[in-house]
Order: sequence, then structure tokens, then C-alpha cells
Amino acid sequence: MPKRSKKYQEKEEIRHPDSPEGLVVAAANNRAFAERFVGVYRLAKAGVRHGRR
Repeated sequence: MPKRSKKYQEKEEIRHPDSPEGLVVAAANNRAFAERFVGVYRLAKAGVRHGRR
């Protein structure tokens, strides 16, 4: 029995740090979404709120 629980714990601990986030996957599959997302992201990084400069 301990072997089974150990294998189960090993499976739980496996992480995929290289897998892209959900938004990145959506942007990769949908160009219109990607363009809109990049625009909003740039505004947010610049500290602009509600699309006003």
C-alpha cells in the first residue's frame, strides 16, 4: 500500500513550469484577441487607466 500512495504523491508534485498560461494560449490561437490583449497590457504597464492618456 505505501508504494501506491507514494506514486500518487509523485504524480501530484509534478509541475510543468514551461507550460504557457491560459491567456498566452488564447492569444496564440486568436490573433484579434492577441492584438487587443497586447494593447490593454501596454496601457496597463504605462499606468494609464480607462484608455485615457
